[in-house]
Amino acid sequence: MAKMIFIQYCPDDQLSGCMVLSFKAELCYRRLQDLIYTNSDQLFDDDIIWELACRGFVEDIKSIRDELIKKRKIYIENEQIKNKRCSEEIQAANQRHEKAKNAALARHEQKPSKSQAHAQSMPTINYKLETINHITNNQKNIYTQEFDIFWRKYVLDENDTRSTKWDSYQQWKKLKAEDKESLGDKFITYKRQKGDFYKALERFLSKKIYLEIKPEKEMSEEDFKQWKFNSDVDMRRKGMKPLSWSVGYIQQLDEFIEKNPG
Repeated sequence: MAKMIFIQYCPDDQLSGCMVLSFKAELCYRRLQDLIYTNSDQLFDDDIIWELACRGFVEDIKSIRDELIKKRKIYIENEQIKNKRCSEEIQAANQRHEKAKNAALARHEQKPSKSQAHAQSMPTINYKLETINHITNNQKNIYTQEFDIFWRKYVLDENDTRSTKWDSYQQWKKLKAEDKESLGDKFITYKRQKGDFYKALERFLSKKIYLEIKPEKEMSEEDFKQWKFNSDVDMRRKGMKPLSWSVGYIQQLDEFIEKNPG
């Protein structure tokens, strides 16, 4: 049997388990554990082993042996030195090793040879090539100029990687002329409102989401200032701190609120 190398080790358990031992017995006990592991739980109870474990104080072998047995750190079985935890860890390690070996054998048996893999892959490759050629040959120039312009402006220029051109075009063809009015602006407005949760263009069209959207008008600088001021007034009324919080600006907000209490 091969020597045990990898075992589960818990320093806290080791330290707490050795607290009741004398320092000589503790050193001997730790050495015995390592010898049990490296001998695969077949450590014989003989003078040679005890001299190895008690190296440096062999004159105390009998008292150390008696202490370890009395405090139930070891026991003697079939003329071998045993420790319950060591036996359990060795058994668990053997099981892990056997499981890993069986898994490796199973993978090896299931893996096809290079010639088999090549033969199996050829039909799939040919099918994919035929499918790609069929789609390419049958979809040349299928998009109208109107849709192409729309796609480039409102999808490609907006870096929209979620929408699919082919599926979007199938929905586009079903639209009436009036549905296409401001459709691009509606789609942009919709995406801004939804953020990362917007649906792709084909879904936007098939679910008729565009009917619920009013395109946003681009604010002038003056409109933006007024919008920001109104937002800050609302925040001030709620006791929240506006982003612009200079003394003069806060005073301006408070004066407005005082004149317009509603």
